[in-house]
Amino acid sequence: MRNLNLEAAIWNLFTSNEFFEAAARECEETTEWFGTLAIEKEVSGFGRNNQIFDTLKALVRDFRRGAELAKIDDYRPIWITARSISGNVRGIMEQPLNSWMTAAEYQEFSGVRISRLLTYARQIENALTNAMVKGESFLDPDPECPERSNDDDGFPESEIVESYKSYVDQFKGLVFPQIPDSLPEYLIDRATLCRTAEEIPLTGVWYPTIGLDRCSLAFAIKGLRMQPAFQVVKTIDELESESGGEMFYSPETVAVATDWHPVISSGKQVETDEKLRAKAGEPCPKTGIWQPMESGASQRTYSTGETMGTLGSAYGITVWCFVAER
Repeated sequence: MRNLNLEAAIWNLFTSNEFFEAAARECEETTEWFGTLAIEKEVSGFGRNNQIFDTLKALVRDFRRGAELAKIDDYRPIWITARSISGNVRGIMEQPLNSWMTAAEYQEFSGVRISRLLTYARQIENALTNAMVKGESFLDPDPECPERSNDDDGFPESEIVESYKSYVDQFKGLVFPQIPDSLPEYLIDRATLCRTAEEIPLTGVWYPTIGLDRCSLAFAIKGLRMQPAFQVVKTIDELESESGGEMFYSPETVAVATDWHPVISSGKQVETDEKLRAKAGEPCPKTGIWQPMESGASQRTYSTGETMGTLGSAYGITVWCFVAER
């Protein structure tokens, strides 16, 4: 079951300055923790510890610089920084840290602090990669690996929701950026349109006109080329079933050229499911069964983003009530 408001809110969170700054703070706190521990144990000159400290400190600087530049629609620095985290972490963890850290300290560093830093980096990278490269690769695939242009390197289908839930579970008990309990309402601006490979006129979350069936929303950046929609051809479960048990970490997708519309906030909050309403002509905010608020009218099933129908009633515009999930 898809929820446009929920997915749009998470996309906006993962691409926000607030989230980038939180990643910088997480990196800064890890840097301070590591430096303080090394000094306390008088091992600051041991092996590569000074290099590790300097690497972490440089990442803090790069996250902060990237967050500032993203405010003016230059997302490349923050994207590059997020992508560099896994390689830097791999180099750090190859060092003999457990030769001077206790088991508890090593677990705190690698299993908690580094793990949280990797989580921030992963969300940022996944939220920005398609925006940064997929518009260009759709037009000009890599000749050495042309099939890669069909791969969704972001959050296929509704995967961003599960990724958000995992992120929340990891940071439980801490102060961290999250979507509000009462979701903002998002509307599809059908007056503004951008086709795959065209120059993007507006930074933000966009909705594909082919719908969200096996597709996802997308984050797009002003001035770059619009990416294609990525339709899931085979899910991870389907791929693993066909392969006889081989593990897959992403579904099989295909790039589809389509028109896109911006997803914009209405400035309102979404009501609870029991009171969820939508007027005729508006995009459906939630997939499920809907009931018109007119005596004797039949229920209908609508998908997220689909235009709510009108009954042509003499009583005015048709208003639909959410009844149940499909």
